[in-house]
Order: sequence, then C-alpha cells, then structure tokens
Amino acid sequence: MSTVNTSFQDGVFEITLNRPEKINALNKDLAVDLAKAVVEVKENPDVRAVLVYGNGKGFCAGGDLKDFGIDIENPVEIREFLHKGQEAVLGLYHMEKPVIAAVHGPAVGAGCNLAFACDIIVAEENAVFSEIFSQVGAIPDFGGLYFLPQKVGMHVASELVFTGKKLKANEAKEYGLINQVTADGQGLEVARELALSLAEGPTKTLGMAKRIMHQAPHMSLEDLLQLEAYGQSVTFQSRDFKEGRSAFMEKRKPNFLGY
Repeated sequence: MSTVNTSFQDGVFEITLNRPEKINALNKDLAVDLAKAVVEVKENPDVRAVLVYGNGKGFCAGGDLKDFGIDIENPVEIREFLHKGQEAVLGLYHMEKPVIAAVHGPAVGAGCNLAFACDIIVAEENAVFSEIFSQVGAIPDFGGLYFLPQKVGMHVASELVFTGKKLKANEAKEYGLINQVTADGQGLEVARELALSLAEGPTKTLGMAKRIMHQAPHMSLEDLLQLEAYGQSVTFQSRDFKEGRSAFMEKRKPNFLGY
C-alpha cells in the first residue's frame, strides 16, 4: 500500500498522506512517496491547484519516533531522510500555483510544518498544531524554523519552538498561523471547494504573485517594486489578463484558462 495517494480532477491535484494507522506519521517511505507526488504535480501542466490532506484520524502526527525506517544512529541516513522530506516541502512552497492544506486532528512536528509550507490552511475545530520537537529533545525540521518567525515574529516563534505548546485550531487562527476554521468533518469539503475555485483562476498570474511574495521579506521595497514591475509586464502579456480585462469591460465572468 502506498503511503501517499494522488488523484487529479477538474484542475485540482490531491495529495493524501496515507498511513492512517500511524496518524500519517512520517517515515522514510512516506517522505519518498510525498516527494514523488510533488514532482508529479510539477510535471503536470494541467494542474491549477493542489490540495494536501491526511487519511484517517489526523493530518500528520510528525515523525514516526518508533520506526523512521532508517538507522537513527547514522547521521548520513538522517540527513538523507530529511533531504527527501525537504524536497516535498520546497516543492510545495515554490509551486507556482495555489497549494491548500486541509487539516484535521494532529498536525504536529514535521506535520505542522508541512501544513505551513502550503499557501492556505483550512483546519477543523479538532485540529491541533504544535512544534512538539523540544519535548523529545529535537529541533524543528521540515522548514519550521523558517516558516514560524515569518508568520508570527521571532518572540512568538521562540515561545512555540521552546515550549512545544499545542494550539487548537481557533488559537492557531488567532496567532495568524492558519486561514480558516470549520466544523469537525467539514474541513476537506471546504478546502476542496476552495481548491476548485482557485483552479478556475489565472494560474500563471497567481504563481507570479506567490513567487514575488516569497521573495519580499528578503528584499528592499525598491527592489520589490522593480520585481513587481517585471512581473506585471509579464502578466499583461498573458491570455488570462487579456480575458480578464475584456470580461471586466463587458461586465461578465472571466473564463481563465491558466496561462
């Protein structure tokens, strides 16, 4: 049985973490399969939105401390395992199309940071987020030390990393870590509807905006404005901009095709 299932319909590529008996805890097989799924998305030009979620009782319970599928006494194997997981994180983060996480139950440790690598997070009320690493004597991985300070600032990030504090969905939303909270059992449906809606959008334009936003924290305003000007000069040449402009003037809904 594959540890990751994929499907593609109506422009939306769905990635399902599939170790439900372990609450989708990450081991070597899951890291490898997840990286393969992300490559599959990137190589499919018809994909216009991505949805990531977990099968079973939760999104992802972090690393499988009982069985990572590697020799944890071997630093080389540890790095190789993490590098494979990092391929998936980087692929989702840099994916030039919308990526949505639908979270229920635990999203802790690496699972928490996998969700943070996505652009939009829809969580059910029963969701729990935690940088739980310190409680087992480890540091955050899967990008946690990058994502958290950007999302909540250094002081709050330090608190969450040092304490491993568990946040319920509504608390995570108050911190600015997630976008939306739904009733239990409705998260996937809400996230899927959002993914389908975004899949009807101007995909290349959204990808350009995402790329520039990711560079913004590391740039001066002057440099960012130059990048915006470049990006806008590109998007103005796109088929979707021409369609959007015509639809606006004709007072109708635009029919974006994603290029």
